[in-house]
Amino acid sequence: MSETIRERDEREIVRGLHAVNEELHKVNLSAWLELGLPAAQLKALVAIASGDGRSITGLAGELGIGEPAASQVVEQLVRRGYVSRDADPGDRRRVVVTTTEQGSELVSGLRQGRREHVHQWLGSLDDDDVHALARGLGALAQAARNGGAL
Repeated sequence: MSETIRERDEREIVRGLHAVNEELHKVNLSAWLELGLPAAQLKALVAIASGDGRSITGLAGELGIGEPAASQVVEQLVRRGYVSRDADPGDRRRVVVTTTEQGSELVSGLRQGRREHVHQWLGSLDDDDVHALARGLGALAQAARNGGAL
């Protein structure tokens, strides 16, 4: 059975997204290495910065690690000054982990570096390609937010 145009396009889109993701990882690799943060701490910091406070249990689930390991990673980030642990005002038994100003600035700086590279890449495209990409990625993002249903 021969491949349809749509199947070919979908395969190319997946390849393209993978290639862009690989290039974005390369962009941040040197910056990440300069930080001297172990990968587990960096992943936890980015996860914590992406929300409005995480419990140790929630962070452990998100990272796919046990609660003791998550607690240890959080403790290391607290010592570095990147996150703080505080009692949840709504439930004093629950501890909420949030980024400090230093932690937020670090994550923001890493993200900004990625954005700058994307803007540079977009600058090399013509207007029609930028318009088509904006339309297509907007639709893909909406499908992702809807769980695949438009």
